[in-house]
Amino acid sequence: RFVLVGTMNPEEGDIRPQLLDRFGLSVEVKGEKDTELRKEVVRRRVLFDENPEFYFNSCQKELSDLKKKIKKAQQARYDVVSDDSLLDAIVSVTSHFGIDGHRADITMLKAAKANAALEGRKKATKEDIAATASLVLSHRVRRRPFEETSFDTAELEKCLQEI
Repeated sequence: RFVLVGTMNPEEGDIRPQLLDRFGLSVEVKGEKDTELRKEVVRRRVLFDENPEFYFNSCQKELSDLKKKIKKAQQARYDVVSDDSLLDAIVSVTSHFGIDGHRADITMLKAAKANAALEGRKKATKEDIAATASLVLSHRVRRRPFEETSFDTAELEKCLQEI
């Protein structure tokens, strides 16, 4: 299986919208603002720099548990069901945010079902849409040039409540 992972620095310019739409999911990585979490990032990095092998070994249980959870979800994702109410919610969300085309709708359905499988459920719900919508829509929402905005999760929640 092939997965393309791309990175970019937004300070170097924007990617054309028609190319952005080809990416299924998008994650924006920013520095941590919470003081305690920020300190934990620094602690872990220093520990890694001082002894990478020890750090790697100290994370094995956590990594192993996560790998098992992902493998189980990969196998279960085909058993996750959705109904027309989920499709209604997805179409309402993509329409609300002015998303063109149908790639976002299809990707959101797949992402919602994958999230349900990851959480050990057999049915995808609006909560799965809420959990995955920013990954699907954040890079598809129209912005004006040089506009610094992030995906509005409050607006998403409001939209999902109205459905």
